[in-house]
Amino acid sequence: MFVLFIHKSSLWLKQHRSLVCLFLSPGITSCHATKPGMLNVHLVPHTHDDVGWLKTVDQYYYGDRNDIQHAGQYILDSVVDQLLKNQDRRFIYVETAFFYRWWKSQSSSVQQTVKQLVNEGRLEFVNGGWCMSDEAATHYSAVIDQMTIGLRFLNETFGAFGRPRVTWHIDPFGHAWEHASMFAQMGFDGFFFGRLDYQDRARRMRNKEQELLWRASDSLTPPMADLFTGMQSFFLHPFMLMTSGLSNRTVSHYFLTVCPR
Repeated sequence: MFVLFIHKSSLWLKQHRSLVCLFLSPGITSCHATKPGMLNVHLVPHTHDDVGWLKTVDQYYYGDRNDIQHAGQYILDSVVDQLLKNQDRRFIYVETAFFYRWWKSQSSSVQQTVKQLVNEGRLEFVNGGWCMSDEAATHYSAVIDQMTIGLRFLNETFGAFGRPRVTWHIDPFGHAWEHASMFAQMGFDGFFFGRLDYQDRARRMRNKEQELLWRASDSLTPPMADLFTGMQSFFLHPFMLMTSGLSNRTVSHYFLTVCPR
């Protein structure tokens, strides 16, 4: 899956450069150079692996019961291979639960190679929790626990280079300011999500309001619960729409009405 960030060189870019390309720890400078006065496009490949949904965690990881959903954990083998083949390539990984299982089955030489990619900023972690937690029904204590488990593993394995700088919630259905407040207090620099009401999205796209500083608490003194927030242009990318059984005419109508230029 890919996220596309398009921007022109501006003061916003200078202030939020680490959020536009890769979301790097201080001191890492692996972002590609931009050209002033040009339209710069950043293509950010990332994972989106459900830690349980239509199948169990084991079925997702081993690719079992693909008659239910075609999914299996083949990402990291190919990602590491491709990153090594081209110094210009970057990748961000989201779900620590699956990365942990993959990591534990690798040889020491592969682990050392992955650590080098992380140290170079070419393989980066975002969100960092054991999973991408639901924001509507999950109690805050469970959110903190699962984030702690994932972040602790990354810290113990990769140190400061493995620390996620932004949280990544592209699939939860709705977004609670309590979550944003917790993420801000955890030290994240930004919050990116994908799903929101289609009418709200269309309005924000027209008014260019898909980036904001979310003041996520009335009781905490700013900027303790302030968090830069970005909304992806749309969640259903063309491939997902084309394979959903919808006609080409319906897909075209979607992009022309819900995602106006």
